[in-house]
This record gives sequence, C-alpha cells and structure tokens, in this order.
Amino acid sequence: MSSDIANCADETIFLSEASALEEGLRLGGVGVWRWKIDSDLLHWTKNLESVHHLPPGSFEGSLSSFQRDVHPDDADGVWQKIKASIEEDRPYRAVYRTSPRSNAGELWIESAGAVTTTCEGSRYLTGVCLDVTDRVRKERELERLLSQQRAVARFGSYALNEDDLQKVLNEAVQVAADHLDVPLTKILQFSDTADHLVLRAGIGWDDGLVGHGAVEIDKASQAGFTLMTDGPVMVMDLLTETRFSGPQLLHDHKVRSGISVVIPGAGARPFGVFGIHAREPREFDNTDAEFLQSLAHIVAGAARQAAATDHKMLLVREMAHRSGNMLQLVNSIAGQTFSADADPHAARTSFSERLKALARSNYVIARGGWTATPFRELLEDTLEPFGSRVIAEGRNVLLPPEFCFDMGLVLHELATNSTKYGTLGQADGAVHVNWTFRPRQNGTSVFCFEWEDPLANSAAPVKRTGTGFGSKLMTALIERKWNGVVTIANESNFKITMEVSLSL
Repeated sequence: MSSDIANCADETIFLSEASALEEGLRLGGVGVWRWKIDSDLLHWTKNLESVHHLPPGSFEGSLSSFQRDVHPDDADGVWQKIKASIEEDRPYRAVYRTSPRSNAGELWIESAGAVTTTCEGSRYLTGVCLDVTDRVRKERELERLLSQQRAVARFGSYALNEDDLQKVLNEAVQVAADHLDVPLTKILQFSDTADHLVLRAGIGWDDGLVGHGAVEIDKASQAGFTLMTDGPVMVMDLLTETRFSGPQLLHDHKVRSGISVVIPGAGARPFGVFGIHAREPREFDNTDAEFLQSLAHIVAGAARQAAATDHKMLLVREMAHRSGNMLQLVNSIAGQTFSADADPHAARTSFSERLKALARSNYVIARGGWTATPFRELLEDTLEPFGSRVIAEGRNVLLPPEFCFDMGLVLHELATNSTKYGTLGQADGAVHVNWTFRPRQNGTSVFCFEWEDPLANSAAPVKRTGTGFGSKLMTALIERKWNGVVTIANESNFKITMEVSLSL
C-alpha cells in the first residue's frame, strides 16, 4: 500500500466541465482517471472520451466500461499490470490498443498511474491516459527499418560467402517472405533464349513449378511490365489493376497484391525479376519496395560472381584446348608455307602475315573471354589495313568463338588473294562483303557469307579446284570442320559463297 495519503479534496474535478484544470488537460490531450480499488466505480475527466475516440456521453463511469474498450488481445496484459501495481505498490504503466473502431485504424493509448489513499483510507488507482498512436507507429516503423537493415546485412554476408547461386536464390526468397510477411515470393530468371522468364526460386507456389514454371515477358504480365519500368512496381489489388492483367501464374494462386523489382544483370540484359505477393489487397509502401530492391541487388551481385567463376573455369579449359589446336594450326600453316619449291623470302613474309592474322582473330575473340563474338567486329579488325576499300553489309550477329576464329583466317586469305590478283592490289576499287544469319525450326541457324572481288578472275589461286593454301584452308575449315558448303564463281569477277549451319 502506498504511504502517500491524498488530501481530502473535492472530487468535483472529475465532474465539472468548467474546471480550469480539466480545460488544460483537454488542450494538452491528456485525460485523468481514478478507479476505486475493489469496486466497479471509475471516474474520468470528460476529455478522456475524445482521447479514446468515443462519442460524448458514452462512458458509463465503470471499470467494466473501461475493460470493454481495451482490445481483446491486450486486455489480459493490461489487467496483469494493474494487479501488479496494486499488490506490489509500484507505478502502473501500460500501452494498449482500444477495441476496433468501425472505419478507423488502430488506436494506441498509454496509461500511467499509481495507488493513492484518501484520508478516510479509501484506496484508488489514479493516473492519466493519452493517445500515443503516432508515436507507436513511428516506433514500429523504426523497428521495421532496423529489422530490414539487419536482414539485408545478414543476407549480404551470406551471399558473399556462398558459392552456390541456387542456395543464394533460395535464401533470398525466404528472407523476403519472413520480413515482408507474405505467403508468396519468387525469383524469375531470363531463359537461355531470353524470350521468357523461368521460376528459379520461390516460396508458396504449387509443387513442381519452382525450376520449371515459365512467365512471359510481354507487357501483359507484371514481370514483363516491371522489366519495362524504371523502378519498383507495386500492386494494391490485381483485380482492379489497369496497367497489366497479370500472368496466369498469379491468378492461379489467387494473388491480389504485391511488389516486383528488376534484378540487374552483368550487361544490358537484366538477370530477371524479384517479386513478392499477398492473397489479400494490401498497401505496400516505399520502405517495402526499397527492402526488396536491396535484396535484388545482392542477388545480382551473387549472380555476377557465379557467372564470373563459371566463365573463369570455362576460359581455363578453353585456353588449354585452344593452345593445343593453335599449335597444330601453326604447324600446318608452316608446312604449307615453307614448301620445298617456295621462295624463302616470300615464304617468311607469308608466314609472318598469317601468324598476324591468327593473332588478330585470337585477340578479338579473347576480348570477350571466348564467348559468342560479334562478327562485324572480327571482320573490321581482320581487314583493318584495307579500311574503306572493304564494303561490308550485314547485322552484327553473335557467332560461336571457334567459328569466328576460323573465319578470321579465311578472311585473311581472301584479302591476301585479292591483294595479289584482284581489287585490293590495285590503286582504287573495293571488294564487297555481305552476310546473313537465318534461323531454322530445328534450333540451328544458317550463316551465309559472300565475298565478291570485281577485278579478280579465274587466275586467282583461291578457287574450288585450286591447290593454293587459301583453297586448302577453306576446304579444311569450312567444309570438313564445319560441314559447310563453299561455292566459287569465276566469271566476269570472283565471287565466293560459304554456307555453314551453326548451333547457338
């Protein structure tokens, strides 16, 4: 029991609306209450009704009325604190929600007080109440931000130390589900053909979809719309969404709301899309979107790290393979160039030029790490000494690196042939080069290449029935190695056509 004995003051403070003290409390947003312990009698100042967002005159002046106004989920906790204050004679403080109000959000009240005793010996629990809804919201928002920042830091550390990309993707969707409190999360990755997205990782989807489910990249899908948008895409209700209809995957899982962001890629093309979804209309905010974007950037970094590791291993294997092939090719070039009847000086010059052509081709392809190589770049680098005298037409298609390497040698021999017997050996004039790349239904594509020299004639050694090095090289590389077809026309000019079927 408290040793503080209250003065026998007039209790009209709880009854008089004209009281100056009550007016000050009203203006300050603070209400005063007094409950007579072991009874149902509870006094409070009139302004407490407004503090609790209750209609005027709705308070009955009873403990029961107060208890009904406490949210059912918080009622037991509040009452336990009241009992502890009375039994242990210590201050009482509680923060609780009021009972749900129709057409209103959560209302948070802070109540604080202590036990007092009147001069007659009556015991009261006396204190104040105030609306702390804004404070609670800000505290919760701060806690949410801190929680998300901690999650991003933990996930970043995990991704940095995990070599298995699939494990990183699985962890990412789990972190998103836990911290955004959603039942459905997904990471979509561009397929190898780049014409759709594949569900690489996810939570909440039907069995068998993760790893196999496909989503189109047109504007009708949320993922496709996200890829065309600068920034996160937030959906409050998919049923009323007007920007896109959403893919069947979302409708099959009764999705109503969510967020999706782009996962950046190593180049111009993104890695894919990171999405989270809820089955009820829900208003996500910028904090949620920024958290998801942070996870997406970490995923992008992990994907680049995994790609770099794979590329490094591929490059090491390719270097070992190419070094053996290149030595064989150099040996073949030497054998063909330094024949018994060859002029030593001319042979050395030819051999040197062919090695330079070999080096240029290798440099162009190695620049990209022995991956698919832009053919126009190869042609321009190989024929760079002839500048504008080579008129080239064709899309800058990406072709397999080994094929481009071989084509570099073919281009050199064609240019050498023209220098000796055709246009490039004259003071002016130009050779014409063009190529096309046509896809087939069986998954392969046909690369068709044409070289036309208006001044060369049938005396040129590079011809279908010839025995020169250029003819042998094209037979060995284009026809035998790549199963292509070489056609040479020697009429008023020299024209060579090559067709090769390639699998990309």
